[in-house]
Amino acid sequence: MPTDILLKTGQTITWKAAGGDFAITLASIAVDAARQGAKGDLGTEWGRLWVPRLTINMDVVPSAGRTIELFWAASPNAGAALENPGATTGADAVYAGSAGGTVDETKFQLKFLGILVLTPDADAVVQVADMAPFVPVHRYGMPVLVNKSDQATEGDDDSHQIELIEVIDESQ
Repeated sequence: MPTDILLKTGQTITWKAAGGDFAITLASIAVDAARQGAKGDLGTEWGRLWVPRLTINMDVVPSAGRTIELFWAASPNAGAALENPGATTGADAVYAGSAGGTVDETKFQLKFLGILVLTPDADAVVQVADMAPFVPVHRYGMPVLVNKSDQATEGDDDSHQIELIEVIDESQ
């Protein structure tokens, strides 16, 4: 008898300013600026695949096609400032790159998750991107967002969030 392998949604872990599992402040991120979230925990047993989802709105209408980049800084250590790649701190804070490198020079030590390609819409329109699934190699990590658009993100955090949605293989 054949076995079907199905996909099901597991846990969702959320980073946002308030009310999420972990903190990240995404309000008023300037053009070419970046922000890192607090170090999160995927759990003692985590799924093989995770789908990143970015939800954000812009303060002023951006040019169509400009982007917001999303990265993942994986860590084998639960301590905020321990064993992090790309000069990440494990805290909800500005991400400025390394001591000797800019954000654009340092972000490539992180796992690239994808981009949100923006439409020319401002505050009233929430923009969302589900990105390609990725395999986290460590239990701990944090998202890093880089604003490559031509406008700042909205000044309040009512819509901004980053989610990791666990995808589990199930055989039947």
